Amino acid sequence: LFLTDLLLTSPRLRFSDAQISAMLRWAKALHARDVPTLYAIKKMRQDLRRLVGDPTKKVVSPSGNIFYINDIGAAVAKDYANPLTRFAMSDFPEDRGGYMSEAQHGFKMLRDGPEGIVTPAVRVEGKIFFTQELLQRSDTSYFIPERFFVDR
Repeated sequence: LFLTDLLLTSPRLRFSDAQISAMLRWAKALHARDVPTLYAIKKMRQDLRRLVGDPTKKVVSPSGNIFYINDIGAAVAKDYANPLTRFAMSDFPEDRGGYMSEAQHGFKMLRDGPEGIVTPAVRVEGKIFFTQELLQRSDTSYFIPERFFVDR
């Protein structure tokens, strides 16, 4: 059921109920095992929305245009709460010496990112350090960090 729903809810592929029914009938004709019904697929989607909520909100503009938006903050919060996705997420910008393949490798995130979106603290060997707070180095000199990053 999971793989069927994954295919049928792809954001790039939009299937009508008639198309979904035709695919399910075709799968049954090929003697596929455990082919769900269209009703079972719709019921599962409804149950999932009831359990985790529907992140998409319908918005009508003053001119009457209809569009849909997602709450990015709620989506990120769910990703952090999920133990399967949490450990794959990056909290800090990375300095890769000019190499960039992801957003957190970007120079802007590393050097020029707005202060309001940088990670405000880091834990090192059980101690927590904050940005904009006076810290003492091991050579006894002092500094105030503006942001933390990963040096790779």
